[in-house]
Amino acid sequence: MKKTYIMLIAAGALLASCESTNSLAAMDGYAFKRASVATDPTANVNAGHWDAPAGLTGQHKIVVDTELQKATYYIGDQLVGTSTISSGKAGHGTPKGTFRVLAKDANHKSSTYGSIVDSAGNTLVAEYTQGQAIPAGGHYQGAAMTNGMQLTTGGIWMHEGLVTSAPESHGCIRLPKKMAKIFFDNTPVGTPVIIK
Repeated sequence: MKKTYIMLIAAGALLASCESTNSLAAMDGYAFKRASVATDPTANVNAGHWDAPAGLTGQHKIVVDTELQKATYYIGDQLVGTSTISSGKAGHGTPKGTFRVLAKDANHKSSTYGSIVDSAGNTLVAEYTQGQAIPAGGHYQGAAMTNGMQLTTGGIWMHEGLVTSAPESHGCIRLPKKMAKIFFDNTPVGTPVIIK
């Protein structure tokens, strides 16, 4: 009886906490808010799976679900991989539609977001956006977009980055390090990417 009572109290607290955050204003315009569990992009995380049988042929295709914060990878009609993602946050939404991988760059750097550092590499401005004033002695250092796959000419890429399973990016689709490398290595230029 004591265990049941404690479980009911915990369930009540959980419901109360959900209700207290269930306003659109508190959720930055999203219909729901996931728990943000940060995944270190430098760690060898297992935030997805890959199982492509040797010799499997067919059209490669990636489907990105921004509501579920998940990417699925197909070869032909066979699902071969999945990954958690972080897509665009409120005000920087990830575009919906069908795109193709326009280009790939294993060591891509952002031309819009990054930091300002001095000649010794010390950070002067941690979060710099193109157009802001650059302090004297500083220069722009683009944010790393490792294992990047370009989806639009407007700067939307799928790349390695901090993944929380919630919308966090400036519009790009971030993948954890392990899955970003797998997707990058297995995706030819021209691969369709469906974002919904």
